[in-house]
Amino acid sequence: MKKSTFKITQMDCSSEEQLIRMKLEDIGTIQWLDFDIPNRTLSVYHEEGISEIDDALNSLNLNSSFETTKKVIDIPSSN
Repeated sequence: MKKSTFKITQMDCSSEEQLIRMKLEDIGTIQWLDFDIPNRTLSVYHEEGISEIDDALNSLNLNSSFETTKKVIDIPSSN
């Protein structure tokens, strides 16, 4: 499992979160999305590479940029 973090500078409310969720929902390698709207970051927990995810985010024109990818053991629990 990998965790890739993206900075999305034009994500500032739940409507952008919903737009991103709809755009990424068909990417089968994604296991979990963790949104931090105040800090305008998105963590994507996934299995494969990030090119498809990065391309999908870029297509939304929300000024997204890839920051890091690291290996993780588990996805966060939903609270």
